[in-house]
Amino acid sequence: MLRYSKSRLMEEKAITDIYLKAQKELDIRKELYERFRRKLTDEELASITDEEVKVPLERYISVMATGYFGGKAPIYKVKAFNEEKDKIIKELFNHETNDEQEIKEIEELIKHITDYNDDASHFLHLVLDFLVKRACYEIYYKDKKTGEITIARSDALETVAIWDYSLPRQLIGLYRIIRTYMANGEYQQMIELTTANGKQYYYDTPEKRKLFGSPEYETKFKDEPLFVENEEERQPKKWDKDIPVTAIENCDGMAIFEPVISLIEAYTRCIQNSRNVFKYNDEAILKVIGYQPENPLIIQNEDGKDIINPARQKEDEYVLTSRVRYLDGSKEVNSDIAWVEKNVNDTALQNHKKTLMDIICLCSFCPNMTDLGFTQADNNSALEKKFFALQQYIATFEGDFTEGLKRRWRIILNKFNKEKGKTYDFRDIEIKIQRNIPSDRATDITNATKLRGLLSDESVINLLNMDLDAQSELTKMDEQNEANIEKNMENMKKMGQDNQKYEAKVGDADVGISQPKDGGIKKDVSQNKQTNTK
Repeated sequence: MLRYSKSRLMEEKAITDIYLKAQKELDIRKELYERFRRKLTDEELASITDEEVKVPLERYISVMATGYFGGKAPIYKVKAFNEEKDKIIKELFNHETNDEQEIKEIEELIKHITDYNDDASHFLHLVLDFLVKRACYEIYYKDKKTGEITIARSDALETVAIWDYSLPRQLIGLYRIIRTYMANGEYQQMIELTTANGKQYYYDTPEKRKLFGSPEYETKFKDEPLFVENEEERQPKKWDKDIPVTAIENCDGMAIFEPVISLIEAYTRCIQNSRNVFKYNDEAILKVIGYQPENPLIIQNEDGKDIINPARQKEDEYVLTSRVRYLDGSKEVNSDIAWVEKNVNDTALQNHKKTLMDIICLCSFCPNMTDLGFTQADNNSALEKKFFALQQYIATFEGDFTEGLKRRWRIILNKFNKEKGKTYDFRDIEIKIQRNIPSDRATDITNATKLRGLLSDESVINLLNMDLDAQSELTKMDEQNEANIEKNMENMKKMGQDNQKYEAKVGDADVGISQPKDGGIKKDVSQNKQTNTK
């Protein structure tokens, strides 16, 4: 964590000082990231040898923890309007909470921004940066033409947050360093400093950077700092008094796999030693007792230098390739042919590797997917127990992510309040960070449906763990119910019309006149009867 004086932050000399301090942290992050990547060079990819075995457990640990914590996008809700609560808050703090209309507007605003910025993918990459590079950052922009809010991830390999000395600490700047390479192979470094006053850009030169810190630098450049601001590129503030960034840095300054690096190296050596033994036995030396070769091993060439005898090489090749070998034995010497091999206690070796793997998973809080207890976990309760250690580790920094996301919505809502004349209160936003864990969907559905009537339909849908948008599903259900009601009304209306037609038809048949053979008829309408008369 880089802390600095707010009053000195804008000075050019301070930029050089911050550069020297920030570069140490950025160099460490790059080393950690390279351990996570485990990327081979082009020469290693083209080579068929495997002199150094690499076991990328750092990647396994990081990806597992990232997927568990960041595999699902956070859920944002706005607390329902409470008239009694609003009255108390207004009386005590002279502040009004969000009314029902404002709650709907905030929910739609959050949904629009998260959909536009693909919040699920964005959050996943933030978590990966935090676990691997020890920090994650995001910057907000507003498009002048469309008015859309863009939330961009700033790479932790080139970004450092600057905090003041107050308590609690306050974010006073975001430092980004970017390299631009030239045609001659040299590069120029640009520092972008984002503060509440806007953005400022500082540049160095290859010549100054090479001489920096030497007596020659003092003579040639006098008191000129390493980085000089380009005032023409300065950008004014656009987000009122806030810095439009979120910075989440690990308070311990530690990547998730950092405590187990030495254990991973020990596990790698164990794999390497096993490989070397098998390779040695594949290329073992043939031991022959009771056989005297016909040709000497070493002879001298024309220059008098010792060389391996070609005739001896052919003889050895014959011994290796022939299917039958005859050896002359005696009482003093027992003839024998055998390979010189290294005997390895495979059981002890496997136990040692398993012990190392168990300790690595234990100290990194990451479950071992090959563990028998994990593969036999067939319900939610068993799976949650396997992830219990990782859950405890995540609990140590989950609050930092919640605080960072609240800062994001506070800054964005404040901008809308200023520009649109709104009074949105960010404190009513509830942030729930989900866990991405294998689940028994049938059990989840059963448990959720049992809560119908006790919880709202929206809460029940969220408990299903089916990646559904509860609000969207409720809207679809309302539309479906309205369509069904209209259809039922039409059917009832049609049935009523059919009944009327039927009754009219039956009535006409009842009062109809028929002529009997004798020519006489008597009509009784009241009783719907016909009687014949003579």
